[in-house]
Amino acid sequence: MGIFDSIAGGLGSLRPLSDAELEDEREAMRQRYVSSDTVRESSRLYDQLHRYDGEMTRRANEAHKRDNPDATTRHREHGWYLPNDD
Repeated sequence: MGIFDSIAGGLGSLRPLSDAELEDEREAMRQRYVSSDTVRESSRLYDQLHRYDGEMTRRANEAHKRDNPDATTRHREHGWYLPNDD
């Protein structure tokens, strides 16, 4: 772990966490969110859950790019998701 990872970890970055640690911490935070009593706490936890979701999505997208380096988005004649059968 480099100096920038140490600084990022101290500031609350999620990048140094492994995938399993990230999932475990998110689940613990979700449990706290579900059982929170105050609006302030639930609002803070809601925002944190979105941070975790964003990091998990980023990692999934990077893994997909590594596994499929030549993947492209399909564009159809009538639009992105419309069928060509008319």
